[in-house]
Amino acid sequence: MVASADDTLLPSKDGLTNAASPSGERAVPSETSQRFDTLHTSLVGMMAIVLILLAAVALPIFGYAPVTDKGSFFIITAATFGGIGYLCFLNYAVYKLVCDHDRLNEVLMDSLGQGFLSFGHDGLCDSVYSNACLDLLQTSPAGKNIMDVLRIPEEGREDFKGWLDILFMPDHALGFSDVINFLPQFFPHEKKRRITLMYRPIYTKGRMLSRVVLIATDTTEEFEAQELAKRRQDYADMICRIFRERNQFLATITHVRSFLERAAEPVSRENSVSLLRLLHTLKAAVKHFHLADLASTVHSLETELRSDSIESEEAFRNALEAGRQLIDKQLNVVLDTIRELIGQDYEGRGNTREIEESALYNFALVMSVSGVNQDVVDHYLRFIVAVPIQDCFRQFERELLDLAEITGKQIKPVRFSGSNPPVLFREYQGLIFSLTHVSRNIIDHGIEPSVTRLARGKDPAGQISVEANIVRDKAEGKDWLYLIISDDGNGIDVAQVRERLALLEPEERWSEKDDQTVMQSIFSFGVSTREEVTETSGRGVGMNVVKREVENLNGEIHVSSELCVGTRFEIKVPYVLSI
Repeated sequence: MVASADDTLLPSKDGLTNAASPSGERAVPSETSQRFDTLHTSLVGMMAIVLILLAAVALPIFGYAPVTDKGSFFIITAATFGGIGYLCFLNYAVYKLVCDHDRLNEVLMDSLGQGFLSFGHDGLCDSVYSNACLDLLQTSPAGKNIMDVLRIPEEGREDFKGWLDILFMPDHALGFSDVINFLPQFFPHEKKRRITLMYRPIYTKGRMLSRVVLIATDTTEEFEAQELAKRRQDYADMICRIFRERNQFLATITHVRSFLERAAEPVSRENSVSLLRLLHTLKAAVKHFHLADLASTVHSLETELRSDSIESEEAFRNALEAGRQLIDKQLNVVLDTIRELIGQDYEGRGNTREIEESALYNFALVMSVSGVNQDVVDHYLRFIVAVPIQDCFRQFERELLDLAEITGKQIKPVRFSGSNPPVLFREYQGLIFSLTHVSRNIIDHGIEPSVTRLARGKDPAGQISVEANIVRDKAEGKDWLYLIISDDGNGIDVAQVRERLALLEPEERWSEKDDQTVMQSIFSFGVSTREEVTETSGRGVGMNVVKREVENLNGEIHVSSELCVGTRFEIKVPYVLSI
């Protein structure tokens, strides 16, 4: 790094800054500074000698007698050569000291194993850099533009230059630490090493930004250690969740096996909609139990099967079969792991016994067929088999928290209200299972980032509410289960939905339809306001899955929303508490 006399640098809390303190005081001079002070003093002495010699030579010109005394001449000559010799000695000593310090700085920089370089407002890198840049940044940065060094893609260069302009503005509202968050944080290394980038400022005495120091650090080992720790944590969370939510886990395994069975049958691309819908739902379910490898495989398979690159039926079936085999293999690995943990015997568990849910239902069926009083059967179902509906939403709540953590958003614990009626889980299993898509819709589309919520005058943490009640329809003489899932988030942008629908179904006159009609179209297959597909949303499938599950129960679902206020899903299905 090269600094002018006004850019003397010292380490500071915020980076590198000048040596002058606000009060004008300076640090104690270093040995190098003292040598330079000696050199300056000698130069003044030499200037005096030269002036004396010049005056001696100029005496005859101005009519004065020249110096003719030999003694005086020898004294002047000796003083002159002595001063010049001493000056040469000091110059050599200072030069040697500066070179030693320069070599020491180079050794120190290289010994850290980090890449150091600096650049200015024009983006050009200085000629001084550490040797580690050649390995970490895979180039010699001297004289090159920082955008070329960091391999900024063409589409991102305008943004990079814009942030660089803001960075060097003297009076911009954002601080240095705020702006650098928009600069690249990692270098795309060809050998897949994880190179972390940090930025530090160099200020002048006037606190003006002079240059930016880029520090490149190889954090591959640290990242791999963090990933290993995360995998171990996910493994522990997987085991805990499987034990806590055994029924939901068994239901997930049942759905995976159902997919494997259906995928093994002859399936064409035209009649694969229901199979792809099931695959989309499975991704969310297995991810909830931290089955990362299985979730990644399901996501990749769904992406491949929906890709336009598959042009023939044979290619579609081959991709489906390859994915099916891989999912089957990974499922067996998961089940083997669970069997090793749980074991085959139940010794040490005291007199406690576990009874499968199917056995409880079968017992109720046996009682009913055997002519047992229906009141007894209903009493058994209500108090033995049925579970409070809030218990069915525990997975829904935990998934909300997981998704909020992944997306960096804040939410409060789910607020439950209503009568919390008992329900037969098996009757509503498909519906409860599909609500994973509602949770993803709420976090991905509904709840805003904390900064946005604060700007809108909201609490930084979003609030999701679930209300459950049983309503008696006197005209029909039957009970209905009402579920209301609401949030206080961004709401649905009807204009954006209408614009998306116009692209998907140009033959329909969506501009003439009312907002409520347009809003209900989010339950249609393939409708999504996201431009890019992510692991949480974007395919336009999830909400269609929820609607189909509601319709399978002969129920109804309706959505209402107000922009920047929130969204409300109302689900109405028959209430069943008997066989």
